[in-house]
Amino acid sequence: MNTCLGIDHTHARFDSTVPPALRVEPGEVFTLRAASLLDNELFGVSDEYERMAIPITGPVHVQGAAAGTVLRVDVRRIRLADAGAMVTIPGRGAFSHHMARTHRVVRIRDGQVWFDDDTPIPLDPMVGKIGVSPAGPAPSSSTVGGFGGNMDCREVRAGCSVLLPVQVDGALLYAGDLHAAQGDGESSMTAVETAGEIELSCAVLTDLPLARPIVLTPDTVFTIGDGESLDEAARAALDDMLALLVADRGWTPEEAAMFVSAAGNVGVCQLVNPRLSARVGVPFSAFRSPRHRDLLRCPAL
Repeated sequence: MNTCLGIDHTHARFDSTVPPALRVEPGEVFTLRAASLLDNELFGVSDEYERMAIPITGPVHVQGAAAGTVLRVDVRRIRLADAGAMVTIPGRGAFSHHMARTHRVVRIRDGQVWFDDDTPIPLDPMVGKIGVSPAGPAPSSSTVGGFGGNMDCREVRAGCSVLLPVQVDGALLYAGDLHAAQGDGESSMTAVETAGEIELSCAVLTDLPLARPIVLTPDTVFTIGDGESLDEAARAALDDMLALLVADRGWTPEEAAMFVSAAGNVGVCQLVNPRLSARVGVPFSAFRSPRHRDLLRCPAL
């Protein structure tokens, strides 16, 4: 049975004090409905991004996900509404140009996002916010950290898996902020923000020390870093990839660094929120030990 959790269970924070809205077993398929900018009465009116921040749905208690384990969240399917929203707000975004407050509603049809009547953008559904609850103070749904959060990583699509370090028993998973299309960086502050549903299942992993999220696709392993600057975010993602390769291949840090420099890719996830995020991708084929190949393999969904 696929249990569905609606937008009457949305929250502004990754909060461990909120009672679970749903309890699932590992492998059980469930669906989270996600709200969007169009559900907010301030859309197109307010200059206060924090008051328009897109909420997250949850929390979901995963049986057996004890603190210190790793939660693998398998993104099985993403279903979107037929309209999305975008905004610009003064003082926000990555451009040096002073942005006026403006907003736009775009239509989604025929596998395209229609920016205007004659400008299609390929439909590319993704999940902007996904994370577990930290043990300490509850961070805003609009921030990113070791718990996951507002990573805005374009690789978090249907068919991927997200590895998250569990900090509280049950993990208390939240997700939301669906995008019909987003460029790397989400540079104007929003992507094409849309409502919809995320079909998920989870597994609990042990024996994988993890400080920050990892995203798995069928052919690539991505480490996700965050920081006050892009340099800091990229360095965190690079350091995590370095540690993975050293543990897997028995290479020296210098050998692993040279390999990443030759075969890895550093990318920007988002550069517009107070805490920024970056990713480093290395082919799954680079990992050789049976243990790492088992833990880092993206399951066929």
